[in-house]
Amino acid sequence: MKMKRICLVILPLAGVFLFLITACNKDEEISGTGDSSSNTVVYEDKTIEEEVSPYFYDNHIYRIERLGENLERDRLLYAALEKGMEEDFLLIEEAQKYFFNHTGVIMYSIPTGDPEQTVIIYETMGLFQVAMAHCRPAEKGCMSFSLKTMDDHIYFSLKLDKQNRIGDLEVYENEEINSFNNAVYSLTYREESQDASSKSASAICCRKESSWKACMNCTLDDCADSWICKAAALIAPAELVAGIAASCIGAGPDARC
Repeated sequence: MKMKRICLVILPLAGVFLFLITACNKDEEISGTGDSSSNTVVYEDKTIEEEVSPYFYDNHIYRIERLGENLERDRLLYAALEKGMEEDFLLIEEAQKYFFNHTGVIMYSIPTGDPEQTVIIYETMGLFQVAMAHCRPAEKGCMSFSLKTMDDHIYFSLKLDKQNRIGDLEVYENEEINSFNNAVYSLTYREESQDASSKSASAICCRKESSWKACMNCTLDDCADSWICKAAALIAPAELVAGIAASCIGAGPDARC
């Protein structure tokens, strides 16, 4: 009888003890997951967040984050896999997110197993455009850059010299980027945001050109042959040059500037 009473006391205590251990373990798991799931800021310059250069080819990136193990990264991976990318080829744990001060377009980059290729993904209001940036050495110490669809059709190409000046620009007609541009334009051109428009009011409004290609030609018109444009070398060339194209996504006659 005495042993039975002891057991009746010990068993509930053991249950409480096991519950506390389990709860602590779960707290530790949640805490660990929280740390790894959060995006990490790797670059930020708040001084340019509200100051927009009149030249759309200048540096407009005010924040860069590395993605954590979260749903945002999962969605990014899914968008790339949908376009036929092999998961083993993607260094998804190094994916980064770029914020611009002159457009609401978000840009992501995913390094790959080939150091000369970087997956570039533009996102606006849940729409994704997946592209591949190619950046490789060219003649006379230049770097050759091109942004292509996943089936190897070019959006645009250019070269960067040792001083990060831009030249030899070519913009191509591309049905895929035109379709994405038109979809973004139809979703956003009616929006009235005085804050967004006033920040870039002094800029030459290339976004009001009739198409993405026309906007890009307008944006980089001075760069095409004369090598007078200079890219700010704060990040890798692939992401830097791909960022130039972000300003023209959603271009059209009534687009916001």
